[in-house]
Amino acid sequence: MLGPYRTSLDKIPPAFAQVAALIQQSDAAFANQEGSSFDLSSFKGATAAENGGGYPIHTLDTMRNLHAMGINLLSRANNHSTDWGLEGLTATDVAVNAIGFTHAGTGQSLDAARAPGILNTSKGAVALVATASTFPGMSPAGDPDRGAGARPGLNPLHVEPVTLVTTDEMQALGKIVVRGGYQGYDLPGATPKEVHLNEKLFRVSATPGLTFDVSDKDRAALLASVSTARARAGLVLFSIHAHETRSGGYEDSDPAEFLPTLFHDAIDKGASVVLRHGPHAIQGIEIYKGTPIFYGLGHLFFELPKTITIASEGPHKQTVTLPEKWWEATAATLHYKQGKLQQIRIYPLIINDRDGPEQGLPTLAKGVQAQAILKRIQERSQPYHTQIRISDDIAIIDQF
Repeated sequence: MLGPYRTSLDKIPPAFAQVAALIQQSDAAFANQEGSSFDLSSFKGATAAENGGGYPIHTLDTMRNLHAMGINLLSRANNHSTDWGLEGLTATDVAVNAIGFTHAGTGQSLDAARAPGILNTSKGAVALVATASTFPGMSPAGDPDRGAGARPGLNPLHVEPVTLVTTDEMQALGKIVVRGGYQGYDLPGATPKEVHLNEKLFRVSATPGLTFDVSDKDRAALLASVSTARARAGLVLFSIHAHETRSGGYEDSDPAEFLPTLFHDAIDKGASVVLRHGPHAIQGIEIYKGTPIFYGLGHLFFELPKTITIASEGPHKQTVTLPEKWWEATAATLHYKQGKLQQIRIYPLIINDRDGPEQGLPTLAKGVQAQAILKRIQERSQPYHTQIRISDDIAIIDQF
């Protein structure tokens, strides 16, 4: 992920040079742009009332330098896509397009946001399909409706969290709902199986916990986009911005249950690589039918102090101390021969958290730091039975 980063990269600092070289040597390099890019001095819009946790912005010089460095594929679909309103989304799309990025996940209509981006390289075409399941309510693109034109926005996968409760818990909830009166939903009967309370959905289950209802329409459209991409390119990347976890905890390393099944279906439709972003900490890796699924590689750039003040749902801002592991990350390189994946190399990174011109930039981790990061990847990949070996501060996967 390209986290908040404002500084122009006119010169590559020596400590960052090895990471930059990994990008420069690639035919195609992907990143999720978690923020906006435009000339703020001439911007006619405003900050949106809803945001993804702030208003990160990348300077146009930074984006030009990232493109010159070799990053050429951008996902634009995430919870920060509309921080600066639909005007900011549009201005950013125009800017990254003019710089030369192939991007996907946002557009001036739902069809445009769903469409794959196609990058032509000397080795063949690479397609990108990008979506998000984590986003503010104003962010999704829309079709023309009620005599009006299409709505700019992102390519949504609508999901609704459902809290699973026991029968006894549901009886208590039902009484609370009735006491609160009509909330836009039918009031529950004597033995409710499902209720809405303060716009939260609760459902009776033999196993209490958390699940997610997924829009069948959005899901089918995503898989159709992957099929379209496969018909146009030899390599297809499927990207999703998804904070959802199995427990609902932000730092949970287990993804929400709808994600692995979606990823498997995307691969069955032709995806060559699946990339989930959203988690700020490193997650596991799965190999499904010889195809890699990255559940979270962490940040590539992350220029934030460890204690920040952010907007909240209430009238007052909130001060938050961020976890140390948010400054540990990875970069993965995939090596193909005649269209077949031969090897994945995972490079551990440490992101500079100190004030100054190199704040937010990654460097290659070495020694004890590298081993700790790589062993965490091994541990978080064990549920998927992924074979990962560590050699010279690099994790390697070559068993597909």
